[in-house]
Amino acid sequence: MSYWESGERTPNDRQLSALARLYSVEPAALIAGSYVEPVDDDLANTLLQHWNGAEGDVVLGVREFVRFLDRFAELVQILDQPVRSLRQSPFAGRQGNSQSDDTRRKAAEVRAHLGLGLAPVVDLEPVCEMLGVVAYGASLGPDPRTAPSGAFLRHPAAGLSILTNLDMTRDERRFAVAHGLAHALFHSDETNQVLCWGGGRRESFADAFAGEFLMPSDGVRRFAEAIGLPRRMDDPLDIAQVQHYYGVSWSIALERLRRMNAITRGAHDKLREGEHPAALEADELVTEPLRRFPSSFLRMLRRAVRTGAISPPTAASFAGVAIPDIVQVLGQHVSNDEHG
Repeated sequence: MSYWESGERTPNDRQLSALARLYSVEPAALIAGSYVEPVDDDLANTLLQHWNGAEGDVVLGVREFVRFLDRFAELVQILDQPVRSLRQSPFAGRQGNSQSDDTRRKAAEVRAHLGLGLAPVVDLEPVCEMLGVVAYGASLGPDPRTAPSGAFLRHPAAGLSILTNLDMTRDERRFAVAHGLAHALFHSDETNQVLCWGGGRRESFADAFAGEFLMPSDGVRRFAEAIGLPRRMDDPLDIAQVQHYYGVSWSIALERLRRMNAITRGAHDKLREGEHPAALEADELVTEPLRRFPSSFLRMLRRAVRTGAISPPTAASFAGVAIPDIVQVLGQHVSNDEHG
């Protein structure tokens, strides 16, 4: 800072951007040295009042969110073009609770409203656009113990809007968007803002809705039946098939299957802890020599080994590959005797 003050150096683009964000002004205003009217933080402060001791990334991210919504509304006015902006939810007045049947019905209503059927929703951005909900992402902090996953706000000009924490993983962000949609669609008649963190009736409902919206119970059962998965799963690879089909995180897939009673409690508790092959990305689940095989063949091999019908070396011979190549996907420990 002393270099800047003495005029020996000037802030670079990254530093200018950070300073502009900190002081709630545009970078151009800093460069020009022009006076800028203070930003009206009423909306941001109203949202932040639900966060005890809010500071750092949370405060900056929420204020950035509100400023974006102001610019969004201004741009719509400048263009004088019709932009879908949801002011009143078509589901308003249907208060949600955490009852599983109620959550499933409401998620099905939204899917039917959008014509989504039971298929996976790969990208939630078009969903938000079809509904007219403005979705924005900002950094709120990486630690879920101290950072919210997002927020819902009814902006006076932009309408129903949701914020998502960009410091989460891709799959966590998808869940957070669905969570925010639950607040926008079912809680906007009772509140104008929600900070998505902690417990309570609204958060429980939003979590349950997001899970059901991303992984509809009937769709999961239909998919499992179509590819020959058991009704109650305990095989990590079977669960991984469901996880990757619906594009959700491992923890979300486990929780959804547990709620559906499609996974044994013992398997849920075991797989939630520690390492397991299904925790890997889809491309890492199968080693290179096995990529040419259909998943159904690999599932049958794995099931045959798990039930003791064949040994890992026999499974390797079925696939025509070396034993080490098949051990990963089988998730089996191969002893020296088996190698022999």
